[in-house]
Amino acid sequence: MVDIEFGTDGWRSIMDKEHFNLQNVSIVGQAISNYLESEKLISKPILVGYDTRNNSRLFGETISRVLIANNIQVKLTNSDVPTPVVAFLVLHFKAGGAVMITASHNPPEYNGIKFIPHYASPAMPDITNKLMKEIKLIQSNNLSINKFEGELKNSSNFNEFDPTELYIDNLLKKIDVKSIKEENYIVAIDPLFGTSRTYLKLILKKLNCKIHAIHDNLDPNFGGKMPNPNSEILKDLSNLVLEKNADIGMACDGDGDRSGIIDDKGNFIDANYLFGLLFKYNLDRGLTGDTVRTVSTTHLIDKIAEDYNLHVYETPVGSKYIGLYMREKNLLIGGESSGGLMFRGHTPEKDGIFTNMKILEMMAFYKKSLSALLKDLIDRYGKIYFKQIDIECDDKLKDKILNKLSKILPNTFAGLTVEKKIEIDGFKFVLNDGSWLLIRKSGTEPLLRLYCESTDDSTLEKLIKEGKNFIISAQKQFS
Repeated sequence: MVDIEFGTDGWRSIMDKEHFNLQNVSIVGQAISNYLESEKLISKPILVGYDTRNNSRLFGETISRVLIANNIQVKLTNSDVPTPVVAFLVLHFKAGGAVMITASHNPPEYNGIKFIPHYASPAMPDITNKLMKEIKLIQSNNLSINKFEGELKNSSNFNEFDPTELYIDNLLKKIDVKSIKEENYIVAIDPLFGTSRTYLKLILKKLNCKIHAIHDNLDPNFGGKMPNPNSEILKDLSNLVLEKNADIGMACDGDGDRSGIIDDKGNFIDANYLFGLLFKYNLDRGLTGDTVRTVSTTHLIDKIAEDYNLHVYETPVGSKYIGLYMREKNLLIGGESSGGLMFRGHTPEKDGIFTNMKILEMMAFYKKSLSALLKDLIDRYGKIYFKQIDIECDDKLKDKILNKLSKILPNTFAGLTVEKKIEIDGFKFVLNDGSWLLIRKSGTEPLLRLYCESTDDSTLEKLIKEGKNFIISAQKQFS
């Protein structure tokens, strides 16, 4: 029996005969159907979308067949689609929820399932726990799975549609189109062979931008790389920005919910800085409101909030927690260090496409280049040095190692005193100079993650070294 676990943002696994396959996808589909029936949501439509990975369309059709056989109306997108588009559609159609077939930024051999509830944010644990309970009941009792076997188009419960214009029209109503158009920006884009490739082009054309694109064709293998818009992956985009003298380079991950940005000088802008820039921009344009960040995200946000006499909420890692706070507290902006942001007035889901357009809007508002805006931010709040290290760790050992570490929590790191210990997601140590270090387990991969931040690069390297040794010493006891 395969363990199907919904982690930080859905279930992800390798596509093979034992893990992510048609049988297990069907089990998840039946579990979702059972959940919807128990919550009295079965009368509402369910959206089904899928990314560009191998067999994603087939998996999407498989989920659709199970839902239809359980008397649920299905709206399936007619082509691959970004996750934030599907989340927007949940609200637009007042749906009972959505199923998104995607492994986001994971390597091409992976695929996954995200269940998006009726509130259009990533599913909270109270929902995913119910789904996993249903999955285990089906598996352990070898329960039957309902599945529609005919042609999908012949089912009265099936509808296939194109969501492109619905999403784009909605997005354009939420940004300052006039100001952006006046700047005639030159924009380099790298969709990383993912779902944002069509959307970025269509939106930028409507904004009078001159577009230079790479990696904008359909490739289920993402050019042999992870579709993750980090500094290493975006080197080609950096070169394109310099070659074309572009004002900005923008990218999204495989399913479009994260953004990656290259400035006008060809430099990669860390997601923590992007969060800070957009937070301050919204405040400078006259908006106000508190913010939320994950425990792994920069304390630069705290400095900006303090400057404007605002509050920062801190959550465990996972966009579901950001979405919860955005929905319940009407916050101005929320985000995480991995490049996902949410905005008041927009869908309460990470949206890399919308984030990229808000950056253009910010540049037009200040009438400054992105590199100049980043310099202004650093001059005012200081430079940050941030790093994340992933350490391979068997899924079965992650909890044991963290439990071991909990018994030997140190009082100093890199010669600095631990002033605060935060245990809302792993272990976070806030040090007396404002630096911090976080150790937590990945919710989607067999990894332990180490995050460090400091205002001094040499201190950062010391924190990374000591944090890594701290983890490895515990790992050795279970090897």
